[in-house]
Amino acid sequence: MKHIHYLLSSLVVLISGSLGFSQQHLSAPKLFPTKTLAYVRVDDTRDMKAKMEATGMGKMMNDPQIAPILGTFYSTFVGQLQGMQDAIGLNLDELLSIPNGELAAALVATKTEPAFVIMLEAGDEIPALQVLIERAEQATDAGGGMLSQKEVGKVKLLSMGRSERESITYFIDSGVMVATNRADYAEQLAMIWTGNGIDHKPLSENRDFTTIMSRCVGTEGERPQVSFFVDPLAMVREFGKSTNGSVAILAALKTLGLDGIKGLGGSAIIAPNEFDSIIHGHLLLNPNRQGIMKVIRPKAGSTEPEPWVSEQVTSYFTMNWDMAKTFNAVEGIVDTFAGEGTFNDRFVKEANRNLGIDLREDIINGLNDRFSLAQVIIPPKKINSQSNVYCIHVKNASRMKSEILPKMFDKIKGSGGPEMISKLYGDATIYTIEPRNVDVEGRNIRLPQPAVCILDEQLILSDSVQAIEEVIKMNSSGDGLLSDSIEFKLVRDRIKAQLKNSEMSILAYQRPEEGMRLMYDLATDPQNIDNLEQFAQNNPFLTALVTAVRSKKLPPFEVIAKYLAPGGAFVVDEETGLHYTGFSMRRE
Repeated sequence: MKHIHYLLSSLVVLISGSLGFSQQHLSAPKLFPTKTLAYVRVDDTRDMKAKMEATGMGKMMNDPQIAPILGTFYSTFVGQLQGMQDAIGLNLDELLSIPNGELAAALVATKTEPAFVIMLEAGDEIPALQVLIERAEQATDAGGGMLSQKEVGKVKLLSMGRSERESITYFIDSGVMVATNRADYAEQLAMIWTGNGIDHKPLSENRDFTTIMSRCVGTEGERPQVSFFVDPLAMVREFGKSTNGSVAILAALKTLGLDGIKGLGGSAIIAPNEFDSIIHGHLLLNPNRQGIMKVIRPKAGSTEPEPWVSEQVTSYFTMNWDMAKTFNAVEGIVDTFAGEGTFNDRFVKEANRNLGIDLREDIINGLNDRFSLAQVIIPPKKINSQSNVYCIHVKNASRMKSEILPKMFDKIKGSGGPEMISKLYGDATIYTIEPRNVDVEGRNIRLPQPAVCILDEQLILSDSVQAIEEVIKMNSSGDGLLSDSIEFKLVRDRIKAQLKNSEMSILAYQRPEEGMRLMYDLATDPQNIDNLEQFAQNNPFLTALVTAVRSKKLPPFEVIAKYLAPGGAFVVDEETGLHYTGFSMRRE
């Protein structure tokens, strides 16, 4: 059975790293049944590889100043995987060359238990696939396992495993392998494949599936290279068949309103016009939303960056949400299952005692339904230099500043908790924890120091006093703001163009260049490489990384940065549910 796991592991690797081309055959949405619980598909693996090479990352990997380093990394990494080649009879390059067209996997409902199915088009690489299969069959036979075969129409079903229940059954036809872990379901798949008149309603006729997929194509009709679909409620029903609590679980989901989730799906479109990639995600909901789904929903509002957000952030995220309704919804859910008043007695009153305030009146009712997060790099460069700065918009900042925060500060300070201090920085008072006297010399890490302050109409929190100080300075100077950044404006304009007349509630902006710059600076720091080498023992990936960095001099950062473009994302609330779109720009 151990060697069967090699086969399964190899197939999983093929899903995530495939290359190839497509032939005419029954496609995955036609082969898999309408009662598919979960599904992922690569439309054409060879097309996907070509598209990847057209992206900024693909171009960077082929840059003559960068390729030698990646070559050293790859060869070292492959060398670390010699045991895999001995087990399956193929090296990594041969293994990744097998997929040659469509590639899909699914978890499907059957009359008994759910079955896992994989469809792999190998085309001209069938000989390499046969080597993989033969090794698995030899290992099964040597271990006293079961090997059997059966004719179904024009195809031959082959099974191998410890027993009929614990086996892999597959057939190969026209350069395509279809395999499943359920021998009884394999015969049905073979009959569908060969068109033997079996009653079969395919996934492509599932209305929830088609609704989601129709929202996950490009704005100009581009076909996605990768797509996925999940039916969470159907999964609960299927896996609940074997448990006594399934009825109770479904009843609880209905009480919460979660039975209104009809499906979740998405897609990845690689290298469309003007973009490196576009990612879609769609949560399909019943139009008549009930329970928690009725109140937990985003609302339209401003997504303009606050006047303290620097253009040097690594990422920025802002969300408009009805906080009070969400709080009340959570309270209703807890009270429904634990009894009336439970949430107030066990959570609200406890928070009031610990913080010395009225949580509901002073905090929840004082929120202004907007939350933002900015990620910044805190010098000097260390492994954990990236700091999160949280911003919560409030209705009455003066009261929060003069009454609520001081009251909380005094309560925590006098309760025997961590030593609290406050200091005036500019016009703002920063409340923080007294820094611990911890020796981190030579460990190349930053010691977090949580802090909070009121700035204009916002409550600012961070794990770094230094980050909050930079926020206060930026707010005063007004120079180098994200809202004035050309790159941010470019991303925002692209979002507006895709939204057309729709309003968004959530916006995100990413600058991968800054995150990569941190990694670059750490990789060129000799002390950090020494530390990394200590962690690399028995880790093929880290061993290969250290070897590559030590053996090849990294090019100037500008060589890498020219391939890294900003990206963005947004969420809209539609009639059919919540839709997410994320994208990365293309550097020409």
